[in-house]
Amino acid sequence: MKFLIVKLSPIEGLNSSMIRTLSLTKGLISLGHNIDFLTIPISDTHVKASGYTFLDKINIIRTSANTNYDSVISKRKKGRIAKLSVGMLRKIYHKLSLYNYTYSIAKRVNISLLKNDHYDVIISVSDPKTSHIAIQRLIAQGLKYGKWIQYWGDPMTYDITNKSVYPSWFIAKKELALLDEADKIVYVSPFTLNKQKKTFPNIANKMHFLPVPYLEKKYYPRSQNKKFVIGYYGAYSSRVRNIMPLYNSCLELGGQIHLDIIGDSDITLTETNNVNIQPRGNVSSYEEKVDLLVCMLNSRGTQIPGKVYHYAATNKPILVILDGDQKEEMKEYLESFNRYYMCENNVNSISNKIKEIMSSNKEFMPCKEFEPKYIAQKFIDLI
Repeated sequence: MKFLIVKLSPIEGLNSSMIRTLSLTKGLISLGHNIDFLTIPISDTHVKASGYTFLDKINIIRTSANTNYDSVISKRKKGRIAKLSVGMLRKIYHKLSLYNYTYSIAKRVNISLLKNDHYDVIISVSDPKTSHIAIQRLIAQGLKYGKWIQYWGDPMTYDITNKSVYPSWFIAKKELALLDEADKIVYVSPFTLNKQKKTFPNIANKMHFLPVPYLEKKYYPRSQNKKFVIGYYGAYSSRVRNIMPLYNSCLELGGQIHLDIIGDSDITLTETNNVNIQPRGNVSSYEEKVDLLVCMLNSRGTQIPGKVYHYAATNKPILVILDGDQKEEMKEYLESFNRYYMCENNVNSISNKIKEIMSSNKEFMPCKEFEPKYIAQKFIDLI
């Protein structure tokens, strides 16, 4: 079948949402399908991933850039005042808009970019949510298709990272207008699916859940670290995740362990002899050498961080730190894969679990349930 995948973030960008999309793409290719992939140009603000050879098998189509946004962002490099001004402008924009800077790209996208005027299946992927708007625009210009599947990360109304001033009823109205046009809607959390079905009961029959596929299996040799190395790689905004118990437990464990925290946040953590703090970046070399991968659930909401699935591509032990009002349900769900260590998000529970893992010789393998081809087939079965 011919697929058009639309995701208005750079295909080279290193983030969980793009890894999920590329993993699905890889699975569809392995099943023999043809892929056109509509994306946007990469800018200096994005962390770049390593090249993937399977991308040579798809037709990558790029929209024009949002030159106004790129111009504003580039000013961050011109001094402290410019950086503060850009930060303030971004805060104001996100207060007044439901969408990110790609909204203008979505509204301007032109069907002449596409290789075909008919696709068996079109898939719009969020985040960003403007990917769905881009499909609306292309359909309005005459794009023909068999089925339209919307592939959602965070929902709109219950997105815990949303900073807009708009009331939830208004956001829900906008969200329904998008969802209503899809033939199928796929969510990446069973708990998000349940909540969305209750919120939009009239279209609940179109909604489905599929786990996040990982990109490729990774088999690492046993490390030769003198200390037990723990890695937390990802954002830890205080509005979304509480990293302090992990940080404090590793301070208490002291010289027994080394902790790398690599990711963006609105809080400042102090580096110590056994805790290394770095901003967001490519963590491939760290992942290879680490003894324990840590993933932290959100402090509220229904989403499961994509890294829970991505890390399951490795043979490394994974510690999931439970949090949020649905942590017991999420624990039960994750236990079904027999792949994760889990603990509560407090110092004692984390410290005790780390000690347990340090003394264990248990070996792990990549989780078959998240293989790209397996998830892609599940996706096809929905059509």
